[in-house]
Amino acid sequence: FKTKQIVKTPNVVTDHSGFLTENSEYFVTSTFQPPPGGPGTYAPIEQYKERYRGAMTFHAFDRKAGRIRLDKSFQIELPPYWQDLSAGGKDDTHSGGMAFCNPLNTELAWGGDAEGKPPMEIAASMNEMDFLHVILWRKAEALVKAGGPKIVERGGIRVIPLEVARDEGLLYFVPESKSPHGCDVTPGGEYIITAGKLDPHVTAYSAKKIRAAIEAKNFEKKDPYGIPILKYDAVREAYVEVGLGPLHTCFDDKGQGYTSLFLDSAIARFTLGPPYHPPEKAWKLVDKVEVNYNIGHLQTPASHTRSP
Repeated sequence: FKTKQIVKTPNVVTDHSGFLTENSEYFVTSTFQPPPGGPGTYAPIEQYKERYRGAMTFHAFDRKAGRIRLDKSFQIELPPYWQDLSAGGKDDTHSGGMAFCNPLNTELAWGGDAEGKPPMEIAASMNEMDFLHVILWRKAEALVKAGGPKIVERGGIRVIPLEVARDEGLLYFVPESKSPHGCDVTPGGEYIITAGKLDPHVTAYSAKKIRAAIEAKNFEKKDPYGIPILKYDAVREAYVEVGLGPLHTCFDDKGQGYTSLFLDSAIARFTLGPPYHPPEKAWKLVDKVEVNYNIGHLQTPASHTRSP
């Protein structure tokens, strides 16, 4: 292989994820540690809550040219949580047009051992739940293409400010087990599977239930930035107890999920819900296979497509 292009994502410093939308219109990345704004911007760490922001960037991919084009790309500003792994929805009848992202540090901690503050590992694990991000990216794309004063240009890319994303209904949160890592969408787009490192379960959320909760404004509260938080029981489909330290989930062509267990040093296999299996066989732990190391990332061939 030869490198064809190197792209600096504007306005961000760190990434920890990436996925392609279904037809490769966009290559999507999200921030890990949020920066304090655009190029060359500085803000003291004490202004973390007010000045620092995350972002999900939709890099437009020009298939004919084989290039990412920043002039066709856009960003959605996010609160300064640590956006970790992300995934794109599939199939317009389920999660199509949506993107999902796992965060940690909804506590808005910024460390400070030397100043007598708790270390990040403790300070960023105080809340019982973090927030799965639900981004309506097709709706955001339409807003960007329409232009107007709500869209700002920053660092050579069009940006939807956090307040606009909130007011236009582009961003919603769903409670999930704290310190999550994996964020994976089933082959047909029906379910979003997440796992918190400190919870022995994987949690399955229904894309249809998420859409219905958004439509019905079935919110339990809002976060400090005014982003609606959907009611947990209204969108959760199932729990599966898999073991200690679950991280990522991938899928096969038989309606099964495979989750890495960092602390158990094992891989758990479980059945997915309808239409993959009838209710009586759905969301069941099938078996666990031990491995001789602390496994994190894992993959099956074509796991992120509709036909793994």
